This record gives sequence, C-alpha cells and structure tokens, in this order.
Amino acid sequence: MNTKKFFQLIVVTALLVTSFFSTGSVLAWSQCPTYLTVQWGDTLSGVAALCGTTVDAIRAANPGLGWWLYAGQILYIPTGYTPPAYPPTSGTYVVQSGDTLGKIAARGKTSVSDILAVNPQIYNPSLIYVGQVINVPAGVNVPPPTNYPPPPPPNNPPPSGDSYSTLNIAYKYGMYIRTEPGGTIIASALDDTRWQYKPGSIFIDKKWKVWVQVKISPPAKGYSTGWLLVKDQFGTYFTDPQINP
Repeated sequence: MNTKKFFQLIVVTALLVTSFFSTGSVLAWSQCPTYLTVQWGDTLSGVAALCGTTVDAIRAANPGLGWWLYAGQILYIPTGYTPPAYPPTSGTYVVQSGDTLGKIAARGKTSVSDILAVNPQIYNPSLIYVGQVINVPAGVNVPPPTNYPPPPPPNNPPPSGDSYSTLNIAYKYGMYIRTEPGGTIIASALDDTRWQYKPGSIFIDKKWKVWVQVKISPPAKGYSTGWLLVKDQFGTYFTDPQINP
C-alpha cells in the first residue's frame, strides 16, 4: 500500500469514527434520560437547552445543586416542564431611598404579594436596594415617595386661627393619644368618642403609619394637644371619617 492510499484510509476512518460518536451523542442527548451523568465541559444552560427544559427547573429538581457542574455528577432531569406564567405588568419602578415593598404597595394601592408575583427574582421580600428596577402589576401606578415634614414639638398648643375638624374613634378597643407619633401615651381615646383634629397636621412616620394632631380638653399630664394614630401600615383605619394623606 502506497503512502497516499494509507493517509486516505486514515482520513476516512477518522471521519467514520467522528460521525459515529457524534450520532451517538445526539441520540443520547435527544433521549435525555431521567438521570444524566455530567460529562466534562457540560454546563447547566447547555444541559437545559439540549433536554428541552430550563436551568431553574433542573435546579428545582436537584435540591442543593449549585451553578457549577463537575464530571461524574448525577442530575435528575425533570420531564413535562411547563414555563411558569407570570401575571401581566404595567411597567417598572426604580426603588428609592427609604422604600420597602410595603411602602411601594401602599402607594400603588396594591399588595406585597401582587408585587412579588410579577417579580420572581426577589427571593427575600425584606431585601430590596436603591436603584433596583422592579416590575409593577398591571393597572398599578406607583407614585414617587413624598418627604413629609417632621411633626411639631409636643405640648405645643395650636396657634390661634387654626381650624380643627371633628372625628370619631371607630376602633372597638379604643386608641391612645401620644406626645408625638409613636411617643409616650397621654390619654385614652375610647370607641365612639369625638375628638377635634387639625387636618393640616397629617404625618406619616417611617413605618408608614398615618398620624394627626388632636386637641386634648381638658389638658392631660400638662398637654393640650397630642397625636392620634388614624391609619396603620397595613391600611387599617381607626377613625370616622377615614383620614388619608
């Protein structure tokens, strides 16, 4: 056999071997057994693409699985995977300083669970950061946060000429009048009692609770005015009429 024919035989043999292994590999991948042994060079995204599933589905089916694979590792390949259907959105919102999901939900008149439903990337509802872009549920508009002025000093009688309005305590357990929002208790405001409050004094604290300044008559513990909680961070009202910022 001359040298030329010898090299031709080597080339043909190499092509046949390559074709055999390539075909076998394709067939193996196309079948995607329930339990797959990771080969050198495999990646999660590559396995997911070849098996017609997703990285998240493989990780969910293999608890404790990290993002890196190693040769010889056994993977369970889920079957019948259906991509999750997420609710529609109406845009995005950029997280601002002082924001929490609760505050964002309150301003958008929606719920934290509705926001989480369109933001599957948020694994910890208590952990969001300034500048983070989150999806907004369909039909929801989230206005930017408002910087509210600090409350006036306690025990400061209202200046003459201030107008006051009347409210009733509509909470069966009664409420407390405090020296300042969240401050020391001065007096009790029983259910069905009437109080006068200053509409221009509405204040929202860091926990997203709404307070108003009320008259105390007769004065209690030396205070002629105090602060009353009228709405909590969960949207519960304690007065009639309901008072909003």
